[in-house]
Amino acid sequence: MRSPPSAVERYAQLAVRQGISLGGLRSGNARDFAIVLAAAAQAFPPGQVFSEREVNDLLRRFLEEAGAMLATDHVELRRWLIDFRLLQRDGFGRAYSTGAPAPEFAAAAAQLSGTDLATLARDARAEHASARAERKDRWERAR
Repeated sequence: MRSPPSAVERYAQLAVRQGISLGGLRSGNARDFAIVLAAAAQAFPPGQVFSEREVNDLLRRFLEEAGAMLATDHVELRRWLIDFRLLQRDGFGRAYSTGAPAPEFAAAAAQLSGTDLATLARDARAEHASARAERKDRWERAR
């Protein structure tokens, strides 16, 4: 029996998809949900305090690049990160910092740490597009 792919390998597999709903992912595959949220949390270096504007800018950038497969906006993603303690905010919602997530999120974050997720996603998408074009070409030649 094969062991499940690492968080990095699984993230690359998820990156080629389109329109992933975080709610659907949470109810359908808890591990993938943890990996995706942990990946989004990688946008926030530990030990720093962020304004809401900075948080929004970092999440928008994540959704444009590494998280482009997600069907969400930065506001919903920010809420998920806060709800699952990957990001915490002060009582006024003005200052944000990295949180103390549950073990499944912490494990995924540890595996993803140090990985350039934007490059990983870009490379996975390019490889997927190339393989798809090759399959299409073979199919057209066979006709």
